[in-house]
Amino acid sequence: MRFAFYYAGRFLQLLGMSFLLFTIVDAGPLGPSPRMFGGGVAAFVLGWLLTRPATYN
Repeated sequence: MRFAFYYAGRFLQLLGMSFLLFTIVDAGPLGPSPRMFGGGVAAFVLGWLLTRPATYN
């Protein structure tokens, strides 16, 4: 079960980083979309929190 949380967390980290990269690359003259950027940060942090208990034995 611990490894399922680990891989789910890693997936969320990759998803969050892809959101962040997409918003920065797709940004127009007003800058990146705050909603998409915040979603990327939230997904990355949630993924990071899921991987922490799995890495410490």
